[in-house]
Amino acid sequence: MEMNGILPILWWAIAVAAVVGACVYGFMEYQAYLLRTRVDGVPGGLRFTSLGFTVQASYGKRELEVRTKTGEYTRQPLPSGDPSVEMGSLAAIMPAAGLQMQVFRIVVKNGEEPKETGYSSIVFNGSDEMNMKAQGKLGTIRSVLRIDQVPASIAADFQRFANGLNNWIGKVEGGLAADIAAQRRAAEEKAKAEAAAAAPPKEDLSVPLTDEERDARVAAQIAGWREAAGFKGSTSEVNFDARGHVIWFIDLDQRGRITLHSSKRTVFTTLKGAKVTALSGELELSVRDEYWTEDDSELPTFRVLLGVSPEVRQAWKERLEIIIQGLERDAGLGKA
Repeated sequence: MEMNGILPILWWAIAVAAVVGACVYGFMEYQAYLLRTRVDGVPGGLRFTSLGFTVQASYGKRELEVRTKTGEYTRQPLPSGDPSVEMGSLAAIMPAAGLQMQVFRIVVKNGEEPKETGYSSIVFNGSDEMNMKAQGKLGTIRSVLRIDQVPASIAADFQRFANGLNNWIGKVEGGLAADIAAQRRAAEEKAKAEAAAAAPPKEDLSVPLTDEERDARVAAQIAGWREAAGFKGSTSEVNFDARGHVIWFIDLDQRGRITLHSSKRTVFTTLKGAKVTALSGELELSVRDEYWTEDDSELPTFRVLLGVSPEVRQAWKERLEIIIQGLERDAGLGKA
């Protein structure tokens, strides 16, 4: 009778243990499911898949598609404009050229020591600047997609996937850089040929020009530059020689667009990323030309305002710095 009384209790204990074991096993399997990632080859590309987001590289289109259940997507028009921000479930397509993928561990301060939270943030920074430059155009958009609260193991798996993609992105950028360089050489050769063909016959330098003839030559040069730039500045200064050849010219509007000419070079650009330096008797402006990229960040320089009064040079320097700071502030707001 005693054994008969114990057996039901043992069976109940075994059943309870089995249920508990099944629950523990099920919980562990569910946790593993939540952290599971996969990398698959797809037609023309490669895809990283996790429960919260997917990232697919399309080799032919040279772009990356990101889909996430929760994230923040900021798009900043170029060269300036108000950024737009989307949050929540998102889908974004970013050009491969110029794309940066970064993983940041999320830590909290525990006293003076940072403490790991077990989560990371994944940030995609991209723009169409390099693609557009290869087409001879200006970039139109810069974008940032941020995914927060990514479990550390998923973030680590994605980092390995991103490391592999960076090799592909480097090849894409190398091809575009070669295209841009070839276009630059072709443009320079064409400009030289056109300049040689359009060069006027040599004039008799012993015959002086009238003031009207000289001013007409200067006005024609400025009009040509303004037509090519597509805008007329609200503030400008010019210096020219006795034959009506412009030595230096600066034409600025309040939106930051600028035309510069000095040392027989001309550029139509904006003051975004520009630097202004006061030299002895003139100003030096370093600006981004049409071939500027983040990989080749050297800025061509132009020297202007030689011969004007110190008061005028100082006023120009302050005006330029105010506009440059405004453009930097707008760009900073866009990144935030």
